[in-house]
Amino acid sequence: MNCIIAQSGGPTSVINSSLAGVIQGALDNNFDNIYLSLHGIEGIIKEDIMEVDKKKFVRERVKEKLMARPSSILGSCRFKLPEDHNDDIYKKIFDILLEKEINVFVYIGGNDSMDTVKKLNAYILSNNIEGINVIGCPKTIDNDLNGMDHSPGFGSAAKYICQSLRTIRADVDIYDLESVTIVEIMGRHAGWLAASSLLADYGYSKELVNLVYVPEESKSLKEIEEEVKEKLKTEKNLIIAMAEGFRDTDSYLDKPMFSNSDDGFNHPIVSGVAQRLADYLRDKLGVKSRAVELNIVQRTSNHISKTDADEAFKLGYLALKLGLDKTNLIPVLRRKEGKSYEVFYTEVEPDLIANKEMKIPEAWLKDRKILREKITAYALPLIQGEVEQRYENGMPVFVELSDFAK
Repeated sequence: MNCIIAQSGGPTSVINSSLAGVIQGALDNNFDNIYLSLHGIEGIIKEDIMEVDKKKFVRERVKEKLMARPSSILGSCRFKLPEDHNDDIYKKIFDILLEKEINVFVYIGGNDSMDTVKKLNAYILSNNIEGINVIGCPKTIDNDLNGMDHSPGFGSAAKYICQSLRTIRADVDIYDLESVTIVEIMGRHAGWLAASSLLADYGYSKELVNLVYVPEESKSLKEIEEEVKEKLKTEKNLIIAMAEGFRDTDSYLDKPMFSNSDDGFNHPIVSGVAQRLADYLRDKLGVKSRAVELNIVQRTSNHISKTDADEAFKLGYLALKLGLDKTNLIPVLRRKEGKSYEVFYTEVEPDLIANKEMKIPEAWLKDRKILREKITAYALPLIQGEVEQRYENGMPVFVELSDFAK
């Protein structure tokens, strides 16, 4: 038996944990060849493919090293397959899979990547292809994947955000003057990461994050201005956590938004919202204001949650196992009822995830006290533990593809 693995979409700190899980699953199930497609589905189309050196993978303890390495070691892409399943590109993909005698193809990615899984399986069905199973494996820091309690990658991103906010608070409190610091956090349409900033308050001596703005809610600039003024009555130095996709009802913050024409899924680039708000508040309130954009570091930090890494590994392992005799499925995790944190694993079809978004429940947004309570209970278990990092000369050292692939 042979398998092939690819990573797609935006990276996370634990996407390589899922890769490690798939490879380990293939080793445990005695796969003959474990292939790696570079830069997602494009690697198969271009035949940019490597193979795992199984002996080296075990001997060099690459599993643990992959779980400590952030970002997509196989490279990524944002390539949208045609809607027309008669397009020649599908035949090319499956000709290469057949040539490599692939039995299982595991595609690690988010909403858009599951669209690819869905389309490949539609082609399998319409062309009566047997012996090739295409399985998805979920990831995204945005935590917006349907069908599961939370997305692999979210916990580590939330952990990094909270650590950053605590260090930012240590800085903003040093001056005896009024200031507002707006921290821009990833999240185009779903505000899970911005909301998770409230975890930084947990066990802290005072309110660390004073205001939060997420895409799921609508506020005018005047409302924001009044909320800031009210907070300044009791706290001189404010921290605002703002999702990059938040837009005011006055459309003042829309201006930084533009389309990325190189993105096959035409996702907008939405950075810059914090800077515009900082400029506005400085002008209107006469306070010291600054914008801090955490940007891509949120998804490539090596401050990795052990809980997140372990769950991502398990999902990768289960993806390979599902592919042994099934296709068109994605392993997911869900939370068990009860006071203690515990998950169980099941699977869904890609239709449930592809091109859909899970947003913060409306009931959580009724007021900030409710949001603080809900997001803390929900996300605090996900940031627990740390993945040990290897350092040389004072700097982190990460495993490279050449260390275990040929």
